[in-house]
Amino acid sequence: MYFQKVFAMNPSPHKPRTTASACASALFLATMVLHVPVADAAAVSARPQIVFALGNSESLDGTLSGAIMTGSGMLDSDTSLKSLSASSSPVNYAVPAGFVPPKQAAVAGQAPYTVKVGGTWYDNGASRLNVAKAGIADTLNKYLPTMDFSLVTYQTSGSSLYTTWAYHMSPVGGFKFTNTQVPPLRYVANPCYTGTSTSAGLSATVASNCTAFASLYNAAAAPGGIYANRYIQVSSSADDASVNDVLYASNLSALWVSYGTVKTGNGITVTPPNTNTPYTAYGLGNYNNGGVLVSYSNSLPSGIGGTSPTNAGYVPFSSQVMYVQRGFGYGGSQSATTGTTAVAMTGLSANPTTAQITTAYNQFKPLLEPETNVLATGEIKAIAGQAATAGLMVGAGNALAGLPATCAGQYVILLTDGLPTMSLDSKAWPPLGSESGSGYGVYATFAGMPANASYGLRDGSSSTLPAGSFVPGGSNNQALIDTIAKITDLHTRGIKTYVVGLGAGVDATQNPAANATLNAMAIAGGTAQQYPASDIPSFQAALAAIAQQIYTSVQVSAPVAPGSVSSGSKVYIATSKNQSGGIGGHIDAYTSDASGQATGSSLWDAGSPSLMSAAVRRDNLWSTQSTPASAPAGSGALAKLADMGTATSADYDAAAFAWTASTCVPTLRHLLAYTFNPTYGTLGDTGSGGMSFPTAIGGCSYLAGREPNWMMGSMSPNNDVHYLGAPGSASLLSLPGYTAFAANNKGRAGVVLATSNDGILYGLDASTGDMDWGWMPRPFVSQLSQYTTLISKQLFDGGFRVVDAVDTPLATATASNWASYVVGTAQGGAYHYALKLSSNASGSATTPPRPAEQAWGISIPGGSSPQMQEPLVVNIGTQQYALFVVNTTSGTTTTSSLYEVNVATGKPMPSATLSASLPFVANSAMSFDAMTGTLWLGDAAGGVWSLNISGMPTLDTATALKLGTTSPAQPVNYVGYGESGGLPYIWAATSDKITMFAQTGGTSSAAWASKGGASPQGYRNGSAVASTVVRPLQLNGLVSAAPVLANGVLVVPVFVPPPANTCGVGTGYYQLFDLASGSDPKIPVTYKGLIVSNGLISLGAGSPLTPSLHGSKNGIIGLPGTNAPAAPGASQLGPINFGGKPLSRAVLWRQR
Repeated sequence: MYFQKVFAMNPSPHKPRTTASACASALFLATMVLHVPVADAAAVSARPQIVFALGNSESLDGTLSGAIMTGSGMLDSDTSLKSLSASSSPVNYAVPAGFVPPKQAAVAGQAPYTVKVGGTWYDNGASRLNVAKAGIADTLNKYLPTMDFSLVTYQTSGSSLYTTWAYHMSPVGGFKFTNTQVPPLRYVANPCYTGTSTSAGLSATVASNCTAFASLYNAAAAPGGIYANRYIQVSSSADDASVNDVLYASNLSALWVSYGTVKTGNGITVTPPNTNTPYTAYGLGNYNNGGVLVSYSNSLPSGIGGTSPTNAGYVPFSSQVMYVQRGFGYGGSQSATTGTTAVAMTGLSANPTTAQITTAYNQFKPLLEPETNVLATGEIKAIAGQAATAGLMVGAGNALAGLPATCAGQYVILLTDGLPTMSLDSKAWPPLGSESGSGYGVYATFAGMPANASYGLRDGSSSTLPAGSFVPGGSNNQALIDTIAKITDLHTRGIKTYVVGLGAGVDATQNPAANATLNAMAIAGGTAQQYPASDIPSFQAALAAIAQQIYTSVQVSAPVAPGSVSSGSKVYIATSKNQSGGIGGHIDAYTSDASGQATGSSLWDAGSPSLMSAAVRRDNLWSTQSTPASAPAGSGALAKLADMGTATSADYDAAAFAWTASTCVPTLRHLLAYTFNPTYGTLGDTGSGGMSFPTAIGGCSYLAGREPNWMMGSMSPNNDVHYLGAPGSASLLSLPGYTAFAANNKGRAGVVLATSNDGILYGLDASTGDMDWGWMPRPFVSQLSQYTTLISKQLFDGGFRVVDAVDTPLATATASNWASYVVGTAQGGAYHYALKLSSNASGSATTPPRPAEQAWGISIPGGSSPQMQEPLVVNIGTQQYALFVVNTTSGTTTTSSLYEVNVATGKPMPSATLSASLPFVANSAMSFDAMTGTLWLGDAAGGVWSLNISGMPTLDTATALKLGTTSPAQPVNYVGYGESGGLPYIWAATSDKITMFAQTGGTSSAAWASKGGASPQGYRNGSAVASTVVRPLQLNGLVSAAPVLANGVLVVPVFVPPPANTCGVGTGYYQLFDLASGSDPKIPVTYKGLIVSNGLISLGAGSPLTPSLHGSKNGIIGLPGTNAPAAPGASQLGPINFGGKPLSRAVLWRQR
């Protein structure tokens, strides 16, 4: 999957923001801004179908660190057991970051594990199950308007409610009681502690049970007796991530100690320090068939006779085991071969109402409530004793089977806190890499991974499969083999599987085999990598990153060729490709023919590590230092990002990063490592060699959905790309110092400038594709620590342009006063900036332009610019000013403000303000006529407005004049100005109509429109006319991008959505109108060498984009495009030739 943009070697004056295709519109989620009104967007929507596959085994009741605390604290209300709240069953817990307790909120950072409402106890803790439910609920709330969801769990039966007991294993020889903890020895709270020599103060049942085993411990084991010691030394605990268990039983003592001879069910003594263990006493076949049992000869008071393995494969066989009551839990059996559909696929319409969304969500809501101690309540419970993951995948596939086809695809999001432990033939398997897995000889092989016998990993370094893939025939773990096979089956059906590993049980730092297994499952599912979630923010970010990946193919701009096209020029194609399970930005260079069309194979791709290595990024990524006092807002000197993050550097600037140490980003060195090499810490990383990066934190997926071993971040349709060559603007040649500046820089090397979702503006060598430099605005640097969501923020949403500007109004200005500037919009209009580039002092110098300083940066919190348009740059006197509009909303009131900022200085004109409010709410992109100094804008109510631009915003906004209104009154998305026969015309484009206004004698009136009057066929001079005079837009057609004027012909991109209930991408057209009359063009127009008849060019699949216009020896040509990229190896769309002598001075004018 990918979208793309094509451009070429000329500084394009404008790049349109575009509407997405039928499939894409639903999938760009909240980050996309569709310029099709809601009523029309429904016709072009398509909804992906996503199954949440939740592995609700018993271990899902555990916290992210492993302890199963469900029901903890409920004993506090039982007078006979109350004292256990100080040890095994605490009442409160510290609420982890990002978690909201589901039943009772935190107070001072603490919340109860369990809350009683009426007669029912509710799990209020940060269990994996509650975390998963909250993540699912959050995803549904965000994305049900655009996506359909289903929920599948294990198919369980025979479920029962149990009391749970925590249990702890002793060191060799038995437990030891102490008041002093000595690292690194392990300790747990003593449930018998009173601080005295007696049991006085303990609850009655607890006191009785403690008294029963007190005699087991002499003075050496318990100085002063068991009651006098606060802690018990242990060798391990069921609360450990590697065990992740409690005892599920009923009607037993509150606490007891099992001790004496330890034997297996087949009569082998395994009492420590015996060399025999359950792993030597039993074979893997015994484990497969549930034949493993370990029992103790004695217990005080009475306890259980023996235990069998948990799904973690663990069974205690230490010298002693202490069981202490905790809470409640569930147990049951599970189907090995399928899952159960808890909620069927929602199947909402393309544009669902709020009521429909609420109804759909309410199907999930009761299932996502917290677990109770009542078996009959309907929420999802952690029940399954084994992880029948293969069966769960079968169930997910069944949930998608037989559904109507969707353009947007089908997906499974597997949420698991462990590895597969049950094969399709109902046999149990110890997890790969666990103590029991290694003990029973379970192994697997993954491509590219070396052997590690301690974790059951065999050597896969010689495999030719993609790195990390499961190697067939390289494992004896049938549960894993079956799971990989079923995920592969889904992928064969076109269903991708995303894998989220939740909790410490799948943490790579504790079990690298677990991490490798989940990665292999993701690779089999076509998504390349698992998403490890060792904490709550990571889990939430994983779901967000997955949603962000569910994209479709969208090309974002039509081809752009050099201003004067000649054979041998380069054309650049920018794409964002979803491949290898991750999204990356790609900029390919091609040779063009005489028409400007890309030909042959790609010469290079700028996102490649060979052109943009980690070392190059480290040495050439820049940002802006803090703004000096009294300097223009956001201005400042530049520093290398590496130096800003290095404490020993003179440019150290920790404040810019706003970084707080976290599990995955403990130091700024880690942050810089994944910024310079996004694949840092990921299996198969080939870019970190020789970089002296700190060791990556296991279990942290720094790649976060990006393409593996690729440097450039993804590119959205709202990013921008331009070619920057030698300066030479005709409108500036008469200004002091400009000709000398242009002469000094005539030899500078060409640079391709591109913004990306990684928050970086790249400067690329236009000949070789090598990264020359990159720049990140200072406000973006603070987002780097949020690596899991950085790409989805799309920080550089908005266009930019490259202009030449002078920093003084004086007539004595010289070449040194001039420079080239990148002037742009970002964050959808909440940030505008100007980056000054370096200049050469001699025409023979070939040094490319590089960042010199930031001239200014204006942040408007909550602001947005209509159509995310880049600033217009106009000459006022001898200087250049950036014009942009920012909309802000307070309550129900939206205000539009016009900014007029000196490009070079960041200041307003003397005696002026930077901005002033417009008397209307702007909705369209701006259009400026330099000859008259008039700015044109459209509003949300169909109005078309003009303003005089003088550099004084307060005065200029006061000149706002409404010149006309579309009928019916609809939001105006694009406006434009042109002349024909010496008369001025202004057009306004709404979602489905073009209206042309003529100006005469200071007044304006509708000259023609593509529909209206008594007939839908169009009108001229206010009257209905035949369709042969003004043709209507194509049936159901929508204006998908900005019209352009070419040699007196108005070219309107029109998108016709696919028929209902189909998976087509729709069809794109250019409709051609004579500017003055609305008729078919009065000049010859050819497309691919053929005469265009009926004023219509069919472009084929996809939503059409604004064509780019260029000069050639054959006249004016337009390079078309749609957002459905050409198939690999296929050519781009052919050129359009607008023949004849130019009809007006606006021949090459184009504007959104």
